[in-house]
Amino acid sequence: MVKALIFLLNFVFLSTIIQAEEFGTVKGRTAYKGEVIENVSILVYRDSENIDLKKPDSVSAKTAIDGTYEFNLKPGKYYLIALKKQGNNSNFIPETGDYYCFYSGAPVEVVSGGISYVGFNLIKVGKEGPIKRVKGDGGIYGEVFFEGKRLEKSYIYVYKDLKTGLRGPAYFVYPSKDGSFSINLPDGKYYIIARKRAKGGMYGPVEEGDYFNFYYGNPVEIKKGQMKSVNIECVKRLSQLEEGVGFSEISGYVKDKNGNPVAGLFVLFYQSKNMQGKPLYISARTDSKGRYSMKVPKGTYYLLARENIGGPPSSGEWYGQYKEAITVKDSEKLDLINVIIERVK
Repeated sequence: MVKALIFLLNFVFLSTIIQAEEFGTVKGRTAYKGEVIENVSILVYRDSENIDLKKPDSVSAKTAIDGTYEFNLKPGKYYLIALKKQGNNSNFIPETGDYYCFYSGAPVEVVSGGISYVGFNLIKVGKEGPIKRVKGDGGIYGEVFFEGKRLEKSYIYVYKDLKTGLRGPAYFVYPSKDGSFSINLPDGKYYIIARKRAKGGMYGPVEEGDYFNFYYGNPVEIKKGQMKSVNIECVKRLSQLEEGVGFSEISGYVKDKNGNPVAGLFVLFYQSKNMQGKPLYISARTDSKGRYSMKVPKGTYYLLARENIGGPPSSGEWYGQYKEAITVKDSEKLDLINVIIERVK
């Protein structure tokens, strides 16, 4: 009897451990202009080709008085939105006066037994301007701003869907010198994003110090003869998603054939050996010493380095592939995974 009871207790204990290991933790804090905000809901959307922003897969408990939250998710990739409704409306559509933030480091990677830290810098949803009547194609007009001022030298990205995970080439990119824009588009639904890279340039993952936001009114439906007002208040990314627990790390240098470091390149991580299509992960640009570093879940990866993201390498572009598959274990750090590159002829 005693042995049976001990066996049962051990079984329950081990089952609890196994069950806990099947989940990862997401935790962080929500704030608006430096002040923590309570009673904010975190909307969770599992990464897929058909995300309906009106229907989150799950909703967290509301943030505590100090703006903190914590919840568990099964391993995978997720999009996260922080939303605090000001009125009595219980839907998940941001409206004037609501607090809102689409996490700039999306998709968030959750690993079994790991912790992903996700902080939200909220905006307050403002009022949009009137619809303008025009001849021919409709489109969008508006401003990109930060802390009440137009964000000069920013970019507006237009996507037809979320299939690419908001990575790679957009359907259309509009460079705005003074923070204002007017873009004509064919009839359809579009996802609008504004961004300004701290290091300059048009493409690459959202890094610390970048200005970014996903328009709260996405998707925007465009109709012939109508220009819709789209004003995008950006937030500044203050920390990287990968500052979590349970992730592995792959790092090294990108060098030319003579051993000279090459700055300003991306390292792309693929699941398949042919290294085509959408990469799983993209590093920040290499620094002045040619160094890169990327936090990833355990697994096997194929690496290549290049100047641009999307499309085949162009003539004169720096490009090179790491010749072997890289397998990394749980919480393992692999350094000196160096990628040799050359100019494409």
